[in-house]
Amino acid sequence: MTVTTEDEGTAGRPLVDPRQRGGARGTVRVVVADIGGVLCRFDPEPRLAALAERTGLPESELHERIFESGFEADCEAGRYNAEEACGWLRANVGLEGDPAEISALWTSAFTTDPEVVSALTSTGLPLAVFSNNGPLFADYFDATFPEIARLFPRRFFACHLGVRKPDTAAFEAVEAALGKEDEASADEIFFVDDNPDNTRAARFLGWRTHTFTTVDGLGEALRLW
Repeated sequence: MTVTTEDEGTAGRPLVDPRQRGGARGTVRVVVADIGGVLCRFDPEPRLAALAERTGLPESELHERIFESGFEADCEAGRYNAEEACGWLRANVGLEGDPAEISALWTSAFTTDPEVVSALTSTGLPLAVFSNNGPLFADYFDATFPEIARLFPRRFFACHLGVRKPDTAAFEAVEAALGKEDEASADEIFFVDDNPDNTRAARFLGWRTHTFTTVDGLGEALRLW
């Protein structure tokens, strides 16, 4: 018996029922979802336009300085807190403002997808977010996205974990926390992410996964439990 999801074709192999390895396959106990590209639509263009208006720098230059320089990845990995991130932006691109103000600008690239949120909440299971976002997103998540925050009380942000997806250590940290909170073993975690590298890393640890592309595809994966 195999556990079939949309990932079966993209992964190149099915997810094997643990009973074939002599164990007992548990039911899904918790659903874990990525934010950008899953719970939220991601469009960086409005954010770049707002940054350009605030700083007077060309969008292409801002993209290079902020998002291709390694700064964003460093924020996601926990190397800056919100105040330090604002200081870096002030010093390197001339962006002025307090953390709350800059967070509002930073998160303007994300728009909640209510259909995805509804599909996941309809499972009736505990819900968690697992995201590579940095402190300007993570520290203001409740205030900026209350419609998601109230439904997803378990939050795992890379900047708080100190390691980013798809690093195995990030998944191991989340799995350990869910094991304590929800008594969920690896094969009782259902993980939704739009990045195949991330779902592949989760599958390697035994998580059930779905690589998100459409709401319909997600719905089909949920029906196949």
